[in-house]
Order: sequence, then C-alpha cells, then structure tokens
Amino acid sequence: MEREIRCRKFFTQPAEELAEKLLGKIICRRISEHQVIRFRIIETEAYCHDDTACHSNKYKSGNGVISQNMIGGTLYVHYDNKAYAGSSFDIVANQERVGEGVLIRGGVNVDDPNERYASMPRLLGEALQIDYSSLNREDLLTSEKIWITDDEFDIQNRVQRQKRIGLENAKDITTEDKERLLRFTLCS
Repeated sequence: MEREIRCRKFFTQPAEELAEKLLGKIICRRISEHQVIRFRIIETEAYCHDDTACHSNKYKSGNGVISQNMIGGTLYVHYDNKAYAGSSFDIVANQERVGEGVLIRGGVNVDDPNERYASMPRLLGEALQIDYSSLNREDLLTSEKIWITDDEFDIQNRVQRQKRIGLENAKDITTEDKERLLRFTLCS
C-alpha cells in the first residue's frame, strides 16, 4: 500500500542520510486532474553543507543558494530550461539555513518500467515535467502538484555508494569532496 510522506522530519535529516532513504520511494507528479506520473527513485546524490560542490556553498547568491537554504522537503529546480519540458532538481534536506540538497539522478516509471532514466537527471526532470516557473521551491509536504510516496519497496542489500558524477574536472571543488561516496544507486 502506498502512503504519502507528509512528515517534515523525514526531509529534515542530513542530505547524506536523506539521499539513501529516498531510494525506492516514488515521486508523484500531477499533470492534470486525471493524470499522475510516478517514478521510483533509483539514484541520488547528496550535497552536504560542508561540501564545495553544494550550490549553497559554491555560489554567493541566486536560486541555488536561496532554495537549498529552505526547509527540508522543498523542491529546488535548478534552472528555467525553456528549450526542454523539464529541469534537473533537488529535494532540499535538513533544517532551514543549513544549505543541503539531494539531486534526484535517476528513476523508473512505476506504470511503464521500460521508461528508465539512470544517471540522467535532466531527462528524468523532462519525463516528470519539472517546470521551474511552477515547481521551484514547492513544498513536497503540502503540494498537490508533486509529492513523495512510500510503498515499502525493499531496498535492503541493494544500495551501492559511489563517487558523484561530473565533478572530476571542476576546479572549484576540493579533491576531498570529489572523492566522497555521496552517490547512492539502487541495484537490481
């Protein structure tokens, strides 16, 4: 049985913990009165408050700084991508003003398992129609447009930790942060 996660405490844990706990959960996106798209989360990356790769640390101002400093459970849509139907997105973690987030990197369509996005956060955002203008800073606990559910999908002994993707050549991220095992994947 699927239940909505509407408890703030679930989202206000540190990003590293939330990233792992989001694996197997279902992100639900209402497209119309009669249509909800549902993807099981299969890949996440944690961006912690002490992390030089975290947008709230990397930039001095802007959407990333403001959004990641909001309360856990807030949706942070990375950019307004006018060329596509969606954008990469984080679920903000931890308490207000801590500045953490969990990038949702991959998902599998619950109703059509052939639709799968692994290590493709922008394409997953397109499939879910994650729109900056209507979803940035949306509260997942109260929203009727987007929310997270739990159907008690078993992830035991199926979680793998790895280095995050795409940080190798960044000059403004420390070597230590590049090496951190903050990418979580759900293995078959």
